[in-house]
Amino acid sequence: MTTYIFDGTKIGLLSCVFDAYYGKHIPNQLTDKEVQIGFCDKLYNIESDVEKSNRVTKCLKALATPNVLKDVTLALKSGQDDKYTIIFNYIKASIDNKKVDISKNFADSRVLSFCDLLKKVRNEIHRFKGFIRFEQSIDGYYYAHYNPDNDITWLLMPHFAERFSDQAFIIHDTKRNVLGMYDGYNSTTVNAEDRQVTVYLSDEEVNFKKLWQTYYKSVNIKERKNHRLMKQFLPIKYWENLPEKQLELATF
Repeated sequence: MTTYIFDGTKIGLLSCVFDAYYGKHIPNQLTDKEVQIGFCDKLYNIESDVEKSNRVTKCLKALATPNVLKDVTLALKSGQDDKYTIIFNYIKASIDNKKVDISKNFADSRVLSFCDLLKKVRNEIHRFKGFIRFEQSIDGYYYAHYNPDNDITWLLMPHFAERFSDQAFIIHDTKRNVLGMYDGYNSTTVNAEDRQVTVYLSDEEVNFKKLWQTYYKSVNIKERKNHRLMKQFLPIKYWENLPEKQLELATF
């Protein structure tokens, strides 16, 4: 078994592709974490190289399979553990069939796995456009926290910047401590790393939150609750970030 370890960046991944073809040792798995290997296994540490990355980029742009680079960029935001291996296998399949568009060839397991990876990222982006809840801070800007499976904050920012074009807001991915910030004119996404992010809500927001929870509770008919259907349309993992569902979360 051959394993590549790299830094997890796009440049690093494309450098892996270059080294795999140039060195003629195709990896069985790629990872950005330390791994345990067997006695007969081979381990390669791949350094990110801009020149190698550019050469692979030029190659991918010439393939018959469209949008390879764009799709790879999106797939790298997946939170799936084996994403690098899946992406590499798709790139390899595209290069090996450079004159054929393989993007819809679902009979190929490499294509199917890659498309499934993309679908999960895109579906989560779509869901959080409706599931994110903003709360007004004591400083006047709006704050929303969530914990997605995938690193999608930078993909959500254009949607909310257009929707709330005259309001300053922050979208906080609490799982990765990534902040998407918009000041009413420009947006940016930053990694807060190990720094603690503390937000204090305004008194008006606290009162409104309680009012909304009371309203939600009062309009529900206790005898007609269908928890199974409720979880089908709105999985429990989203509840902790929705004020109207937080009161029910303790009962599950």
